[in-house]
Amino acid sequence: MRFDLTDLRLFAAIAARGNITKAAESLPIAVAAASSRIRALEESVGAPLLSRHSRGVELTPAGDVFLQYTITMLRESAKLRHDLSQFGDGLRGNVRLLANTNAIHEFLPALLARFLADNPNINVDVEEHTSPETVRGIDEGSADLGIIVGLVNTRKLEVRPFRDDRFVVIVPNDHALAREHTIRFHQVLEWNYIGLHEHASHQQYVSKTALLLGQSIQVRTQVETFEAVCHMVAAGVGVSIVPELTTRRLRDTLPFSVVRLDEQWAKRELKLISRAQENFAPHVRKLYDALVVSD
Repeated sequence: MRFDLTDLRLFAAIAARGNITKAAESLPIAVAAASSRIRALEESVGAPLLSRHSRGVELTPAGDVFLQYTITMLRESAKLRHDLSQFGDGLRGNVRLLANTNAIHEFLPALLARFLADNPNINVDVEEHTSPETVRGIDEGSADLGIIVGLVNTRKLEVRPFRDDRFVVIVPNDHALAREHTIRFHQVLEWNYIGLHEHASHQQYVSKTALLLGQSIQVRTQVETFEAVCHMVAAGVGVSIVPELTTRRLRDTLPFSVVRLDEQWAKRELKLISRAQENFAPHVRKLYDALVVSD
């Protein structure tokens, strides 16, 4: 069968008005063109759809059946246009965001909570990756946006500042290091260490940095979040390195001491990376703008 949406709209209008001329004027379509379309439609379905008489037209039994299918197809077409228009307006879509441990635990929860509440039809898939992995994912097109940290080759991607934070050392209040104002990383490695799980980008960075010093980490236990790390340290299990922002949230409720980490890499400048902005889908643009302008 060969017919298009114009044919279906015309047929539905004829069925509603009982008159080809009035139906053609309502669309609008030339009356001659409307008559030709209906004849072609009847030839396509292989049956007369209209019974013509002096007062207008009536549906034949075949026309009654065809009208039901016409109404269904027009409704589905309208629904499809509505659903797709939401993508075009940026109202619906999925964004894949890659980020490091620090961003996921300390910055993104509040930002994404506001964004998702304001955009109920946009979903955000957040995955934790190291910065080189994030760059590769964005560059190859497997993800939309990324948050990285450190000296990383960002290829030809666009880079914007995201947030700043600093790593600090946390120790139990009665620990020997609690009396220090600043300490070096090699001093931290002399004590039992509370780490994140081995797949966390933060833990991978700390472990790699220790290896570069020719040392290893004396991991006492590994947990899932920086908050859990702080609870372990407060209980006297060991020491750890966490974002300073984490300590600000928890120092009033947990008994641990914060010591400045005297290392160049302790200062963390997080960056938002993406492919060319002019190629953003509308829903990606919405999230990008939210990450850039939110404090």
